[in-house]
Amino acid sequence: CSSKSGTTKKDDADVKTESTVASTDKKSDQSEKSEKFPEFKAKTVDGEDISSDIFKNSKLTVVNTWGSWCGPCVQEIPELQKLSENMKDRNVKVIGMAQDAGSDFQAVKEILDKNKVTYQNIIPSGTTEEFVMSLQAFPTTFFVDSEGKILYAIQGSKNLEGFTQIIEDLLAKM
Repeated sequence: CSSKSGTTKKDDADVKTESTVASTDKKSDQSEKSEKFPEFKAKTVDGEDISSDIFKNSKLTVVNTWGSWCGPCVQEIPELQKLSENMKDRNVKVIGMAQDAGSDFQAVKEILDKNKVTYQNIIPSGTTEEFVMSLQAFPTTFFVDSEGKILYAIQGSKNLEGFTQIIEDLLAKM
């Protein structure tokens, strides 16, 4: 899905691109910022406090940004739930960041409930909302280390095997 605002760049025509952060097609003023995931304090969909300190608790955190209006985003949620269950013993955490949780909370909650999602989903606000709204495509998934550095990012959806392969490759290099 393109961003909800409809802004796309010619270079982003292939939404399923995979890239390391250093070679992403983002605007140059964002590339330096994107090396580290923005620090944040927010609430989860379940009303819990959450902050960027969450990264310190895992070797690797998969941050999936999605929207309830985005078909591919919703389709990969069951895959992310399986990934979360499969990877928790490997010190890998999955969290979601629902782009429209602030404006369409009920739709987001229904999707999460329908898919029996147990991993945390953040309601973007402040810096996280700015970050999410700057993305060119949904879903976009970030792979973040324990220091909050983005090691890898993908635009477009993946299945369980695709996510697992990326995680295996990243863990092998850590």
